[in-house]
Amino acid sequence: MEALRPGDPRRIGPYRLEARLGQGGMGRVFLGVSPGGRRVAVKAIEAAHAEDPAYRRRFAREIASARRVGGFHTAQVVDADPDAPEPWLATAYIPGPSLRRLVDERGPLAGDDLRALAAGLAEGLAAIHACGLVHRDLKPENVLMAEDGPRIIDFGVARATDATSLTSHGVVVGTYASMAPEQVLAGPAGPPADVFSLGCVLAFAATGRGPFDAPTLPAIVHRVLNDAPELGGVPEPLRALVAVCLAKDPAARPTVGQVLAHLTDPDGGALPTPSLAALLTTPAEAAPATPAEAAPAAPADAAPATATDATAAERTLAERTVARPATMVAPADAVSAPATAQSVAVRRRALLVGGGAALATAALGGSAALLLGGSDGAKDTPKSRTPRLVSFTQPTAALAGHTQGVRSVAFSPDGRFLASGSGDSTVIVWDVTAGRAVHTLRGHTSAVLAVAYSPDGRTVASSALDGTVRLWDATTGTPRQILPTDRYGVSGLAYSPDGHYLAGCNPDVRIWDAATGRRLRTLTGSGNAGVDDVAFSQDGRTVAAVTDGFYKKAPGSSVLMYDPATGRRTGTLTGHRDSVHALAFVPGGRTLVSGGNEGIVRIWDYPSGRTTATVDVGGGVIHGLAATPDGRTLVVGCADRTVRLFDLATRAPAGTLTGPSSEIESVRTAPDGALVAAGSGTGSDADTNVYLWKVR
Repeated sequence: MEALRPGDPRRIGPYRLEARLGQGGMGRVFLGVSPGGRRVAVKAIEAAHAEDPAYRRRFAREIASARRVGGFHTAQVVDADPDAPEPWLATAYIPGPSLRRLVDERGPLAGDDLRALAAGLAEGLAAIHACGLVHRDLKPENVLMAEDGPRIIDFGVARATDATSLTSHGVVVGTYASMAPEQVLAGPAGPPADVFSLGCVLAFAATGRGPFDAPTLPAIVHRVLNDAPELGGVPEPLRALVAVCLAKDPAARPTVGQVLAHLTDPDGGALPTPSLAALLTTPAEAAPATPAEAAPAAPADAAPATATDATAAERTLAERTVARPATMVAPADAVSAPATAQSVAVRRRALLVGGGAALATAALGGSAALLLGGSDGAKDTPKSRTPRLVSFTQPTAALAGHTQGVRSVAFSPDGRFLASGSGDSTVIVWDVTAGRAVHTLRGHTSAVLAVAYSPDGRTVASSALDGTVRLWDATTGTPRQILPTDRYGVSGLAYSPDGHYLAGCNPDVRIWDAATGRRLRTLTGSGNAGVDDVAFSQDGRTVAAVTDGFYKKAPGSSVLMYDPATGRRTGTLTGHRDSVHALAFVPGGRTLVSGGNEGIVRIWDYPSGRTTATVDVGGGVIHGLAATPDGRTLVVGCADRTVRLFDLATRAPAGTLTGPSSEIESVRTAPDGALVAAGSGTGSDADTNVYLWKVR
């Protein structure tokens, strides 16, 4: 608990705020007092997140989930306003630290305290699962240690076990150090995923460290998917229970009912005894969610679980992990420490994902690229139910210079320079090879929303919320022209391939003469649905824009196509069921791609208006799309802070680029296809770096 800071509210709803209790990914938590003097914990969503419908939906889901569970197992919801300008939730105040803080300050738990924690958490999960929910983010930070037993909090990513919405699976949610393998692989997370997280939490409580701790995120993921858990400090008989909870195969884990029975009667409360393969092997495809109390069947020849069996399983897995070079980019001990050029001395080969070929990766600027999927011959086909995260590749470079999140990036035609626009009202031109800023373009008075290079490389165009499009000399950084727009600002910019036209959008599409800055026409066919992105086809005969559907007016959630010379509407691509935020023309053909809130990319034969395929990306809302210059790879910027690559011919995953700490807003590929650039984030805690990855 700490004092309120300058800028913190003093009242939310009817509650007077007295102190800060903490801050999370979605907002801040305060200690509040009701008019009647009752103390409550008030969780307030940040204003930047409140503007995003997806965050509002997540927050409303948290409220509904916590109310369904209620009672003794969580902090009871007493009041909420999910529709407020800054949504908030008030729960009963539970005095007591989080499990993370308790262990960090006082050391690991032992004896009856440890057993009581295990039983309390299992009982809480049983109540959650009985309501038809899966928590999906159980971790030490989300366990409050009250005097009368632990409380499970933060239902922000909880989902119904029978959820069928597009975001119910295929999105990595939760915290990697406590996530089940099927969650890491972006698969459906049922009650067994909570049991895996329970095992991680209990191991932490007993030892002060996680069972898969490692210095880097890729190394943690590698350990979750491939290594035996480190349980050396977990006392018996809890160690055998934790070991089986951490089985790689979700079907091999006990239910929370079995966990409770075992804790009540360790001798009579039998646990399932998974085969050795179940303890060692992550399924090629994430297993579907199972009912909350459906007991997994044990092999007919299984013997009762013992500490000796668990130890043998861990030893065998450790031996097996070292001895399986066919599925590793580097030995396990090389990945679990900070990577160096020497420790990952593996020759880089091409990305060969389609047709079931193995994915070979390598050190990029001293950062390890980590293989996630096995190479047992299993194919990632377009028919796969859930796309897998095939690889993690860390950035080649992170360019630091902005002070707020980066909204847009654009390469110069020769690939030597990169322009980035930020919420800090500036545009920075970077020398890509040197990794340094060449010019900082100042003149906008509010957040820069879009940047674009002219085809001859002489001009950088930028647009901002201040209602202007500004043209800059790319060589000197001096301003050339200011083109007025309106109060909405222009959220997307694109030059025609011949450099004759400059197009901008929101709420309609505008066409300027790029040489003179004269507005030629305004294309008003969007019906004020709101336009988020604009692009020209390779031949320059079509300019396309995507609509966000915010006003629920036709043709919301569509791709609109025009002839830029005449302004005539040439087509409308329909099929998306929610707001569309990004589009890109694929070089070398008749293909256009678009994506948005659904987390799905639609692939169009745009002259015919026909959808030829869809890709369920598995990374949440899509704000950025690009295609490599050879037309072979789709590049998708996702809300889960990853950039995901897909083979456009097979729709198979071709890699996952990691590094940013907030959701991706813009992605672009270099003209030679060797680099991917991305900007990340719009909120107060947005990542301010521009990221580059070497992909070829």
